[in-house]
Amino acid sequence: MNRTSSGSMRLEKAIQGFIQSKQAEGCSDNTIVTYTQQMGVWREYAGDVQVNDVTSQDVRAFLAWMRTGYEPRRIAGGDQPLAPKTIRNFWVTLSAFFTWASEEFGIPSPGKGVHAPKFEETPVETFKREEVELLLKAADYLREAKSAVRQSFTMRRATANRDHAIILFLLDTVLRPSELCALNVGDVDLKSGKVVVKHEVGGGAKGGKGRVVFLGKACRRTV
Repeated sequence: MNRTSSGSMRLEKAIQGFIQSKQAEGCSDNTIVTYTQQMGVWREYAGDVQVNDVTSQDVRAFLAWMRTGYEPRRIAGGDQPLAPKTIRNFWVTLSAFFTWASEEFGIPSPGKGVHAPKFEETPVETFKREEVELLLKAADYLREAKSAVRQSFTMRRATANRDHAIILFLLDTVLRPSELCALNVGDVDLKSGKVVVKHEVGGGAKGGKGRVVFLGKACRRTV
């Protein structure tokens, strides 16, 4: 990497080094994509400045701009403002970047002077029994087929049993879809119901922490 005489570096080069360091740490592909996308937005906003020229006020101005001036590039379109949780995620990414830059270049971290943006966690409502039954029923049959030469009919889905197992598995364990997809047969003990969710790349666990969860009897029978 081409550092300047001050020991700092241009932002674009520094972002590349930051991403490489996170890849070397073994962060998941999803985490790397998030870091890359969010640091790209910061690079567009700040320009290719010297990292050691960035101040806490620059970071605050960026977060304020995210609330009032940034236009998200959504695939589905729409001009809704960013959610407060998304803005906080940008703050987390920038904090990680400036912590890395501080250690790499021996410069003060401007992120330390910026408080985390506030947001309210939306309460997660649990499914009612009737809603679970509707989910399972929806997994049983295809949409009704209508024909001009015969009566309307429905066909059972070939994946019904699998989809039942997936729905009950997710309800019992509250796993993320990526964590469920990363499970191996040996990670699940159907006798005890114990499920081992492995760390990051090996098992998709977010935040660098694996964990153990358990399945109920109904789910074990379905699986």
